[in-house]
Formats: sequence, C-alpha cells, structure tokens
Amino acid sequence: MKKKVLQNMEHVEDWEKIFDIMNDGMYITNAEGLTLKVNQAYEQITGLDSKNLIGKYMSDIVKQGYLSTSITQQVIKTQKSITIEQQIINGKKVALRGIPIFEEGTIKMVVSFVRDISVINKMQQELNHSKVIIAQYQKQLNDLQKNSFIAESPEFKKVIFIAQKVANVDSTVLILGESGTGKEIVAKEIHEKSNRCKNLFLKINCGAIPEQLLESELFGYEGGAFTGAKKNGHIGIFEMANKGTVFLDEIGDMPLHLQVKLLRVLQEKTITRIGSTKSISIDTRVIAATNQNIAEMVQKKEFRQDLYYRLNVVSIEIPPLRKRKTDIIPLIDHFVKKFNQKYQLQKRLSPNLLKYFVEYDWPGNVRELENIIERILVLSEECEICYSPSLLPWTSETEQQQKENKTIFSTEQYENISLKEAYEKVECMLLQRASEKYKTTYEIAEALQISQPSVSRKLKKYNITKKC
Repeated sequence: MKKKVLQNMEHVEDWEKIFDIMNDGMYITNAEGLTLKVNQAYEQITGLDSKNLIGKYMSDIVKQGYLSTSITQQVIKTQKSITIEQQIINGKKVALRGIPIFEEGTIKMVVSFVRDISVINKMQQELNHSKVIIAQYQKQLNDLQKNSFIAESPEFKKVIFIAQKVANVDSTVLILGESGTGKEIVAKEIHEKSNRCKNLFLKINCGAIPEQLLESELFGYEGGAFTGAKKNGHIGIFEMANKGTVFLDEIGDMPLHLQVKLLRVLQEKTITRIGSTKSISIDTRVIAATNQNIAEMVQKKEFRQDLYYRLNVVSIEIPPLRKRKTDIIPLIDHFVKKFNQKYQLQKRLSPNLLKYFVEYDWPGNVRELENIIERILVLSEECEICYSPSLLPWTSETEQQQKENKTIFSTEQYENISLKEAYEKVECMLLQRASEKYKTTYEIAEALQISQPSVSRKLKKYNITKKC
C-alpha cells in the first residue's frame, strides 16, 4: 500500500508548497478513494491529524468514525462535482466541495475543498448583531433628540427619581401604569442611566406577538427546529441583548408556559434555544411593564406567583395624567413645538382652549394628548387655535352628559316620594355612573369620597355589577 501511495504522490509533489499556504482545507484521494494528501489548513479546520488519514481508504476512515460521510465516494460514483455538509468526530461541522480530476475520460483523483461552517455562521451572527446595534443606537439617538421628561408634578418627579436611583443596580424592575402613561420612556431612562447604556436596549410586546412566535423571539431556535425555521437558526433577544437590557412590555399577556422559561432566565441567568438541550449563559437585565393588575391575576392563577415575586423586586407605578394635572400644560407646550417643527408650522393654542385640556380626564394619557395636539395643529387653519365644540372629540360628549344630568335631576321624577327614596335613587345613579367610569372599587371610593368597603356594600345593595 505504501508503494501505491508513493506512486500517486508523484501527481501532487509539485503542489505541496501551495497546498500548505492555502486558507481552505484540501483533501486529495485517488480514484479508489485512497487518501494521498491533506494540507495544514484541513488539519486546523477539522482538528484531524493527517497521519491518521494519509494512506487510508475513505471507506475505512468513515467506518472508524473520523468523518460522518465521504464526499469522495459520492464524487467517484456520480462522476460530478458535489457540495455537502460533513460532521467531524469532534462534533464540528464543515462544508465540503468535491471535484473529480479526469485523465483521458477517467477519474484520476478527487480534490475536496473544506470550509468551517461554524466560523461562517459566527460571522453571519456577528454581522446581524452589528446591524441590530447600529439600528438600536440610531433609534436611541433619535429618541434622545425627540423625547425628554416633562415633569412639573411631584408625582412624576418621584417616578423619575426612583428610575434614576434603580438604574445604578441590576435589580429587575416592574413598571405599572395605564396605557399611554410612558412606561417605555421610563424603562429607557433606567437603561440609559445604567452601566449597560453602551449595549442593546431591546423591547418586545408580549401581547402583540402570536404565542407560537413569541418563544422563538425571546429564546431563539436551532436550525431546523421546526417547519419554516431558518437553516442556521435564530438568536433570541435575551441572547442578543447580552450585557444590555430587555424590556418586556405587556408582561401580563405572556402565556403561562413561557412564564416558566422566563423564571429560569431570572433565576439562573441561562436560556435554552428551541430544539436544543444546551444552556447558554447570559447577563441581561429585565425590565417588565403592564397596565394590568398583576397581583389580582396571581390570585386568579392567571399569572405565576413565583414569577411575580421575581419581577417585582423594584416596582415603579406611573400615575395617570389626570392625577398629575400640572404636567398637562408643559406637555402641550412640548408637543406644540415638536409638531410645529415637524410640519413647519407656527401655531399656538389659545388660553380658553387650554382650559378644556386641563379639565379633561385623559383616559389615553400622554399618548392621547400627543395625538390630539398633532391632529389640531394639522387640521386647523388659524395661527391661534381657539376652542370649538367640534375641535375636541370629548366636548360634545360632555355637553350631552350635562343635558342627561339635568334630566336626571329634574324635580318631576322626585315628586310624591320620601326623602329616603330620593336619596337612594340619587345614590344608585351616582354609583352606576362611577362603576361605568372607573375600573376598581378603590377608584370609585376615591371619586365619591367614601371608603372602599362602603362602595362594595352599596354596589351589592343596588345590585350593580362591577367588573374589576
């Protein structure tokens, strides 16, 4: 056999120096699959020693487990060039391209070129990660240019103080508040004031993504883990935001089976991709937010109690706009300047119009305020915009409500009844209205200036159903 190897080596002796300076691995066999030459790049890529390969047939090398398959045998059989993926004995995957070398119409040799797939995959992942970082930094730069905290009220100043205080540590934060109060802005403030500010801040809305996709977005998946999966797999945001921050918005909408995996992230600082059994260590801070009553969801077993305690290390509750009225005028001034600059306008709101803004309860909070300011500036013709019933969407409703109240309190319907009956009638009406307007019995109690137990008792008395 050695004699045969030496005879075949005559075909490659002149090229030996070239082989060993190439970056791609090269593997040369004769027409029978006998290994003739292996260059240094092949040894480095595969981790295999040429001493265990040269002088051996490919069929024997595969049987011994050094390689998962033989491209040489396939090239000899098909008489064509072939590209395949191959697994080495050490678990590394490589890409192979086998090319037949003919002499007088007969295969004389087979030359295989080898590349490390793991390096290519890593480069692709790094490229994708770099693109995300660039996009994220651009977005953060735009946000810094567009957004700033408008805080005149002591209630919101307290929120900012807590956010900046907790930024210096890595504690998990749970931000509570109605929709549109600015939970994401507070989360970004925490990230930007932390030592993670140079790394990624990634947001995912747990209620906006279908349950089947949410898991893969959070934790990633291996190639071929399910139908439609990318060949090279996918990195989840926990892994992508390593050393940075993940903001889980609408955490109350996260399915229970994913809450278990999130609990593991918080407790063990590891994730497991879909389709894999390998645990990956991460160092990612978690900030969660919701407009739901999580404590109540825990009691109803709609949210895991252990996860709630893990998330609720530091809790920040953002008050609604109706409870921080002193912020309304500064916010209006900020949005007027913003949209004047954006649309090249020079408009302002009159004092009589501002009065209606301050008196309104703003169920949509700051987001609703911003949207209405933009609509008014864009649609109005005047430079100074004055109040008009058609200008504000809620004023016509308010006027109609006042008419209804006048009807409700007309003296005709209270004739020939006792004072007690009249009192109960009015009390029932007020409770009914309050139960329609407010979400909880605590808010009803605050609005009517009575105790919460009294509200519960009176709702039961008048058979008024309150869905908390």
